[in-house]
Parts: sequence; C-alpha cells; structure tokens
Amino acid sequence: MKMLNKNIAREFKLSIARFISVSALLMLGVFVLIGLNVTGPNMRSTAQKSYTAEHLADAKVTSTVALDANDRQTVRQLSGIKTAEFGHTTDVVIKGSRHALRIQSNPATLSKLTITKGRKAKAADEIVLSDKLSGEYQLGQHVTFTSGKTGSTTGLKKQTYKIVGFATSTEFLKKDSLGSTSLGSGTLYGFGYVVKAAFSSSKPNVARLAFTNPKGQAYSTSYEHHAKTLTDKLQKKLNARNKTRVADLRTELNDEISSGESQIQTNEAAIKTASTQLTAAQQQLSTQLAAAKAANNATAVAQVEAKQQVLDQQKAALKSKQTALATAKSDLAEAKTTRKQLDDVTLTVESRNDYNDGYNNYGEDAQRIDVLGRSFPAFFFLIAILVSFTTMQRMVEEKRIEMGTMRALGYSTGEVMREFLVYSVTTAVTGTVLGSVLGLVVLPRIIFNAYTANFNFSTLLLAPHFGYVAVSLVLALASTVLASWLAARSSLKIIPAELMLPKPPANGSRILLERIKPLWRKMSFSYKVTARNLFRYKGRMFMTIIGVAGATALMITGFGIRDSLNTIVDRQFGNISQYDLVTVYNPNAGTSAMRKAQAAVTDSSQVKRDTAAYFANVYATASGSDTRENIALMVPKSGGQLDHYIKLRDDKTGKKLSLTDNGAVVSQKLAKLQGASVGDTISLKDTDGTAHKVKIAAITTMYAGHYVYMNQTYYQKVYDKAAKPNAYLVTLKHNTSKSVNAFASKFNHHEAAVETVQSRETKKTITNILGNLNNLILVLVVSASLLSLVVLYTLTNINVSERMPELSTLKVLGFYPREVLMYIYRETNILTGAGIVVGIGVGYLFHAYIMDLLPPATAMVAPGLTWINILISVGLTIVFSLIVMFMMNRKIQSVDMLEALKSVD
Repeated sequence: MKMLNKNIAREFKLSIARFISVSALLMLGVFVLIGLNVTGPNMRSTAQKSYTAEHLADAKVTSTVALDANDRQTVRQLSGIKTAEFGHTTDVVIKGSRHALRIQSNPATLSKLTITKGRKAKAADEIVLSDKLSGEYQLGQHVTFTSGKTGSTTGLKKQTYKIVGFATSTEFLKKDSLGSTSLGSGTLYGFGYVVKAAFSSSKPNVARLAFTNPKGQAYSTSYEHHAKTLTDKLQKKLNARNKTRVADLRTELNDEISSGESQIQTNEAAIKTASTQLTAAQQQLSTQLAAAKAANNATAVAQVEAKQQVLDQQKAALKSKQTALATAKSDLAEAKTTRKQLDDVTLTVESRNDYNDGYNNYGEDAQRIDVLGRSFPAFFFLIAILVSFTTMQRMVEEKRIEMGTMRALGYSTGEVMREFLVYSVTTAVTGTVLGSVLGLVVLPRIIFNAYTANFNFSTLLLAPHFGYVAVSLVLALASTVLASWLAARSSLKIIPAELMLPKPPANGSRILLERIKPLWRKMSFSYKVTARNLFRYKGRMFMTIIGVAGATALMITGFGIRDSLNTIVDRQFGNISQYDLVTVYNPNAGTSAMRKAQAAVTDSSQVKRDTAAYFANVYATASGSDTRENIALMVPKSGGQLDHYIKLRDDKTGKKLSLTDNGAVVSQKLAKLQGASVGDTISLKDTDGTAHKVKIAAITTMYAGHYVYMNQTYYQKVYDKAAKPNAYLVTLKHNTSKSVNAFASKFNHHEAAVETVQSRETKKTITNILGNLNNLILVLVVSASLLSLVVLYTLTNINVSERMPELSTLKVLGFYPREVLMYIYRETNILTGAGIVVGIGVGYLFHAYIMDLLPPATAMVAPGLTWINILISVGLTIVFSLIVMFMMNRKIQSVDMLEALKSVD
C-alpha cells in the first residue's frame, strides 16, 4: 500500500503540467457555467430582499385628477388587493434651475424609504431628498421650489423646505433615469418626500397596492403573470369608475357653465343699463356744475358736488361688478376648457413592470445574463470535457508498461487502477473547487458591479447554489474519472505479459494524398510524414480542430456581440432618427395657452426645422407574454415631411417607405416580438387598456425603440376620430446636450406643455445597457482566450509526449533542432488553421443565435460579423499557438536521443 501511495505521489510530481492544464480547463468550464447561471438568480434575490424590506407596492393607481371618496372606496374594494395606501405626489422645479423633482408624501406601509443620512420629514416644512443629491445639498440646508409652469402652482403649501435627510427608494431604482416629467428638461433629476400636511390638497392622487396573494417572488414567471392578469382585470373596474366620475364631472361642469352663462348674461345686461344711466347722470351733473359755477352760486355747486360723490360711489360699485363679471367670465372659460379636457381624465393601475422603469430594466438585465448562461457554458464545458477526456486517456496509455509490471508483481486490478482514479478525481475536484469559488463569488460580483453601477443596489446577495456545483462536479468527474476508468479497464483485460510490451503500432494504410501520385511525388519527406501523421491519429486531429474551433468561435462571438451592440447607437441616431426631440402639448388646453406652446417651437430661433404631428404613448403585449412593449405612435400632419426627421426604410429591401391609407408602418423589433409580418394585424392598447386593431402595411428598420407610424386617413379608420396634432418633431440648429435641455425646459415652462421626448435620452439609455453588456463580454472574451491557450497547450503537450520516440529517432538521424520542432508544429499549425476555419463558421452561427436572444427588448442589432472582429480572434489564436510553440520548444529540444536506441525486445 505504501508503495502504491509513493507511485501516485510520483505521478503527480512528474506530470504537474498535465495536472495544471486539465485542472485549468475544468476550472474555466466550471467558472463560466456556475458564474453565468447563478448571477441572474443572485441579482433577483438581492432585489427581492430590498423589495421585501421596503414593502415595494405590487401595483400603483394613478389619476390625472384628485381621488375623491368614491374613487378611494372603489380602489379599496378591488378584488385581490390586501392593502391600499393613498398618497400625494406632485412635480416641481428647484428654483433657479431646470432640475425637476417628484415630491411625494411619506409612505406608511408600502414602498417605504431607506434613510441613508438624517431622518424622515416630520414637520410640514421638512423634506427628505434622494441620496443622489447628497453631494449637492447638506442636512439643514433649505431648498426652494417653483411650479415650473406659467399659471400653475406647485401643489405644496410652502415653497421652501428644510432638508432633514437623504434616502433611496425601490420605486426609484435607477440613479440617472428616474422617470419623465412635464417640467424642466423633461426628465426627473431627483425625488423628495414630505408629510401629507405639506400638500395644498387634502385629496390624494395616487394609491399604492399590495396583492393578497402575490404568487411568488419578484421576476418569477408566476408572480409576473399574476400581476399582469390581476392589473388587467382591475383596470376594467377602474375604467367603469372613471367613466362614472367623468360623467359626474361633466354634469357638474355643464350645470356650472349653464348657471354661469345665465348669470353673466343677466349681469352684463344690468351692468350695461347701469353704465348707460351713470353716463347720462354724469353728463347731467357736469352740465349742472358748469351752470352753477357760471352763476357763481356756491350753494348749487355744493349740491352738485355732493351728487357727484354719490355718483362716484355708484361708479366704483359698477367697476367692482365689472371686475367680478370679468372674473366670472374667466372662470367660465376655465370651466369650458376643463370640460374639453374631460376626455383626458384617466384612472389607471400599473404593475411594477410598468410604473417602475428601474424594476423592469433590472429584471431584463438579469434575464440577459440568463441567456448567456444557457449558451456560453455549453461551449466552454464541451471543449473542456473533450480535451480532458483525451488527456486522461493518453495518460493511461503512457502507463501501459507500468500497469503490466504491477499486475505481474501481484497487484490487483483495483490497486493498479487506483493511481488513475486518485489522479483523475483530484484533478476534477481541484478544477471544480477553483471554478466554483470563482464562479460563485468573483464572476457574479464582476457582473453585478457592472450592471448595478446605475442602480441603487450596493451589495450582491451571494448564495451557494449547490445544485450547479454538483452538476459541475459530475461533469468534471465524467471527463476525467470516466475517461481514465474506461481506458484502464480496457488495458487491464490484457494479460500482464502482453501489457508489459509497448502497444503495437496500427497497421499502415495509404492516405488519400498518396493516391494522387503527381502531388505525392513532389512532396518532401517531412511533409509526407506530416500528412501521414495527421490521418494516422484521427482522434487527436479531430480533437485539436474541435478545441481550436470552439475557442475561436467563442472569441468571435464575444467580440461580435460587442460590435453588434455598439452599432445600435450609430445606426439609429446617425442614420435613422434625424430629430432632436418631440415636444408634446395639450390641444384641449385654452386657446391662448396652446398657441403659446406652439409658438415656442414654430417661432423659436433655435429651431432648424419642425413638423406637426400627433403623438401618443400606447403599448402592446405579445401572445403568452406578461411584459408590455411601450410604443410611440406618430401620425405626421404632412407625410411628405416625415423623411426629414425619420428615415423609414424597408427592413428587407432598404427601399424608402411611404405611409398609406391601408395600414401602418411598424418598427422591426416590435413586429418580431409580436410574431407579425406584413399583412398581419397587431393590437395597440391605450393607457386604459382599450385595444385597437392595426394592420401592418410595412416593417421599417429601427434599431432602438418601438414605433408605429400612420397617416391621417388610416388613423381615422382605426380610432374613428381625427388625429389632431399635439406635437412637433424638432431639429435644432445646435443639438448639444446643453442646448437641447435648455430648449426642452423653455417649452415645458408653458402651461399647455405635456412632455418632451429627447432622442438623446433614448440614446443614453441604450448606451448604458450596452456599456453593462460590454463589461460582461470582456469577461467572456478573456475566458475564451484563456481556454484557447490551455486547449492548445494541452493538445500540443499530448502530441509531444506520445511522439518522444519519434523525436529521439529524428535527432539520432541528424535532424536540426528547427526541423525537429517543425516536425511537430507543422501538424499543429495545419490543425490550428483548420480549427480556425471551422471556428469562423461556428462563430458566425453561434453569434447569430446569441444576438437573436441577447439584445434589450427595445433594441434590434445589426446582423453579421466585422472583418476586424474575425482578424482579432484569428490573430489571438495564432498568438496563443506561437506562445505554446515557444513553451514546447524547450521540452522538444531536451529529448534524450538514447531513448530511440532502447528496445523492449
């Protein structure tokens, strides 16, 4: 037993290079397998912990008008709702800036705050700001707000508040994109929380909901399906309530307007009569006063002056009535404007995926990592298993004579096999342990830090995930223990006397090249030997080609993902979207307010060109999906002008598209998600869930965002109403970030302004997503490069080790060192070249598969690979081959020539 243990220890010492290379292969496979598959669940668990701690609302009800008692009662009685908490919210602008904040009342039980510094607001003049602003403001400092619009108020009782704390909230997960607003530059700069008493209205305008039975944790299929199903059902009930309250409001306004018009008409007549009488009285007094003064009658003058004082009082009373009449007319006009806007009154309920952009984006990031976890590790482990399997089989073959000797000395089959089993188990366990540690701890943190740089999560919640570790260990053992056991079992069936002899060479046979005699005759001896060896050792040949091809394909895919994603921004915002922003106003606002908002665009010296259009935010859901696809619906006033702002081009032919009367032009990714093609029909839904069937007339190339374009006639067919322009597509003379924000802020200052949609913000969002993916791709490319290096080293080492007698013979025969080196490397280079060619093809297919699954739901990538990508990947493979050649040169040159003179016989 002691002798066997010494022999096992000796084997580890003499074959340390093989042990390290096989362990490294398995480590890389386990590292990628575990790392990519556990990061997504870890990210979701981390988020769920925060959601649970803050009791993030499962859904949110929002209203364009305050919620009265009946509204609140309707919300409380919604089925499937455990808790309904009402609150206040308003958007304001920090005085002296263009920064918009969303101010909300302190939540009691749902969507609570996490205080990072200071405390919660307790008094009506105190505020807690978002943690992002802690670098600009200090505790105890005061901040002043303005409404940000002409003719409106902030909705708060006070304008100045004392900062008593800073906080984060899972309702605002993202750091740089907190949401859109109709104030400032159009995007929220931060948020704040105050007590309810700080709001000027006693009626809330938002309700947070908690489900009675959530059915799973955040991002799980069961939870998301339940949330979508329940909110769709609740929306129908809220629509019914909204219809009732709009009818009630309309009745109240009609009565108010009717009564006001009647009173105004009566008062106008009375004022007109009084004004006529006062004018006549004034003329009479003026005549009497002149006569009295002419007669020098002091008594008469005094009497007239007394009458004049009475008349002046009557004039003042008349003026007061005229002022009241003007106010009444203003109130009447405002009531009529409000009546026009009743169609805009909505009562909507949204799940987390819809009311919380950060929640949705974070979940999509985790899903993208899951996609890579289902594909990349398969390639890594397949290559690692194949190479490890071959290596362990080769190890057993090298030990053939030693096995025969031990059997002849009386050792049992199990004792002889122990060496291989211990070696292979140790190799598998070492690779699995190292790979598991890196995969469970290092890779998830690298990915998490890259993806959450823009989120408010600070620490990743790690979990052991024993299932993946067990699977990895089983695969590792299968590639080492199984290989050595099968090879040893086969050899140990041979009698010891025969086993003590070297394995007889395989019978020679002609290869195909030998049958092409003109070519074969012209080949030198070295090339003939190389050709024979390539086809003689078919297993090694295919293994090398597969190993190199797999590693090359992984590098090509990694670089290809980066290239494909990086082209999104340039193609979309360089070639297709030619406008800087969309300015949306309320066409139902007062005539004066609406014209001022329009003039802010049409009369601006900053605008290079603009075109009127109807703009609306709608959404669609694919069959079997629980996710909404948010869509921008555009109906240009002049279809001929659209090409100056958006290049609509057929996704297959690239030809220019025109809007027709028989269908809509749909963006490419939206059509793909809907599983629709030209001639099919998709369903567009308004914010209240009302669906409209839209026929696809054409599909346009679009790399970022979901869009539907219609002309005026087709919109009328679909919606049964005219597309009244409410927006402008605007291209500025100077489209720097500063000038675009300044223009947006100036427009949003108008009373009728609704929102500004900047193409720069869409570009920024896509860029952030791509930046996160690039960090992940870098890790995968580095891993693929290491895999390529280890595969080449391992296979070349096997080749050199089993060819030692041949190399010794060549040295004895007088071959120069370079010739001996090329004897091996001529084969390696040919196989590496073949592997590269195969790898390019496999990489192209694998890249296409990954790019079909990986991009964000709102983005479409450009297919294909760039030559630079292929050249870099091929170049790295060649460099690795040269590195291995340099490492193996010393081993080849140190071959003992006497080895060739030894004879077993």
